Amino acid sequence: MISPLADIKRNIVAPVVLDLDIPGDEFARIQLMTGIGNAETGYRTRRQVDGPALGFWQVEPATHDDLWRNWLAYRPALAEVARTYLPAQFEDRLDAQALVLSDRYAACIAALVFYRSPVPLPARGNARAQCAAWKQAYNTAAGAGAVDLQHIALFQAAINA
Repeated sequence: MISPLADIKRNIVAPVVLDLDIPGDEFARIQLMTGIGNAETGYRTRRQVDGPALGFWQVEPATHDDLWRNWLAYRPALAEVARTYLPAQFEDRLDAQALVLSDRYAACIAALVFYRSPVPLPARGNARAQCAAWKQAYNTAAGAGAVDLQHIALFQAAINA
């Protein structure tokens, strides 16, 4: 029997990462993005409690909008891939609420948020390095996450899934 985490990794994260065709080790990126979702929400909620973040990867609407306006606008190939994951009702407008309605769209935007950052992709199979990269590039210094045994274990679970 496939675990829910393995199912998410195989059926949501991996196809999106492969479609994006971002430079670097695709397996490391799949592990990292699966781990980020695991650390952010444990794949249990698509809306942040008492906060603005959306989707399993907890992308804030301002980050979503900035990514489209100031980064994807200059990368048409990546923007085209991202648009393929938009739910039909968002076809004519880029709305962060799509992060709640399409897990693949949320995974795509989250992967692009990390790729846009200056933090290098950590090595595959290295849960500690992946956790540290999440904290540095995705969670930020002021965020609630930490590079600790609990969070490293979430990245290890994503690697093992």
